[in-house]
Amino acid sequence: MSNRRLENIRNFGPYTTGILNQIGIYTEQDLLSTDYPSISQKLVELGIQPNLNIFYGIEMATQGKVWTEISAQEKQEIKQILGRK
Repeated sequence: MSNRRLENIRNFGPYTTGILNQIGIYTEQDLLSTDYPSISQKLVELGIQPNLNIFYGIEMATQGKVWTEISAQEKQEIKQILGRK
């Protein structure tokens, strides 16, 4: 497992990196040490309404893919994890 900084990982632009940094996620290790519901909750507590594209980007980044490569099944799984329809 790598400990790259988020800004050095595909799919993490300035916005996503910035909001994740605000909740204490700075590296790939930090990211892999948490889960989607926790990330979502912490962002909401900061007043940030996280959209699904953030989680699609995270999922594909962990697979080393571009976020647009996400499958319909992967999208559905993320929605279920987050309790969204």
